[in-house]
Amino acid sequence: MTLHVPTLVLTLAIGFGLLALQLWMAGCGALGRSELRRLSLTGLSFCAGFALFGLRPWLPAWMVLLGGNWLLMAGLAGLAAAMWRHLLNRELPLWHHGLLVAAALAVPAVLDVSTPVRVGAMSIAMAMLLLPATFTAMRLGWRAELSFRAVALLLFLASLLLWLRAGLALWWMRAPPTEAETLPDWSRALFMLAFLAVLAAGCVFVLAHFERMASQMRKLASVDGLTGAMNHSTTVSLLAHAMERGRREGQPVGFVMLDLDHFKRVNDRHGHAVGDQVLKAVAACARARLRGSDVLGRLGGEEFGLVLPATGEAGARHLAEQVRLAVEGLELHGDGGQPLRVTLSAGVAEAARSDTPETLMHLADKALYQAKQKGRNRVVVADDWLRNSTLQSVVG
Repeated sequence: MTLHVPTLVLTLAIGFGLLALQLWMAGCGALGRSELRRLSLTGLSFCAGFALFGLRPWLPAWMVLLGGNWLLMAGLAGLAAAMWRHLLNRELPLWHHGLLVAAALAVPAVLDVSTPVRVGAMSIAMAMLLLPATFTAMRLGWRAELSFRAVALLLFLASLLLWLRAGLALWWMRAPPTEAETLPDWSRALFMLAFLAVLAAGCVFVLAHFERMASQMRKLASVDGLTGAMNHSTTVSLLAHAMERGRREGQPVGFVMLDLDHFKRVNDRHGHAVGDQVLKAVAACARARLRGSDVLGRLGGEEFGLVLPATGEAGARHLAEQVRLAVEGLELHGDGGQPLRVTLSAGVAEAARSDTPETLMHLADKALYQAKQKGRNRVVVADDWLRNSTLQSVVG
């Protein structure tokens, strides 16, 4: 069976054109990102390259070979740039630009050589340009979004096909001169399949990019952007989940409410930038002392909450005291580099079977209020009297 090359070339040109159009439309909205813009230009370059190959019956051969190969090489370099931006968040290194220049200079050098030599040289040049994107995708993409694994495998397949085409071109060089000038079907097939794999990788790359954006949006919806702690609503939800599981498994659940002492003075005296740094440092102090199952939440302003599954009153108090001492020992600097000392107060409560998340948080808040009343920089555990008074106030 003979391959109908014009149809395959037209298919690839349309495919890359549609990819470029899709990315251009995404870039016109809020989804526009630098890697998508790079991939859009890459699609245009591939589309123009294959369109030029499709015009071969009506254009001089040297023009088609020169322009078509240059456009495909530019597309491969653009694909590598998009990969590096997505996975490494940086631009392509200078050596890759040098690789592109060397590959581009090789095109006019092989225009007048025999067809097997030209096929082998162009296949090696394109495989070398694709190699950095393939290596980066295989090394880092496997730990990125799940769909990016398909990108890595497709690029690996495209590279393998180009190297196979280059290897077969060496065998082809030994053919008689009359046979060596006719491009065989296997050469066309390997070339088309390689770029079909590249086209598929580009489409899946878009899915991987949107998957990352969705993950980032979910994170923004549940995480405080300044401190990295869970936001208020997520903390309450996780506390409710921990309490339900604790009731089911007969395990205690502790909750600690932390509040920085005189934090308003820090903002007024040193500015909000210093205040933000203090909040980050306090959150890092608390996070460093938590287990994997514990939750650090920012409840608002300078107030934090610790959700402690399978932790009773004594364990919660011990942890709160550790955090208090760590914050007290922080070496911070205020406006002008002057030393800055901060402390915090904490209220500790253990969940009863009848408690709701709101009741438990209210109880810890009452204990925190007592810690403030007793002079700050201390930990207070909610006792039975405080629990009874809290329940009465909630019911009332």
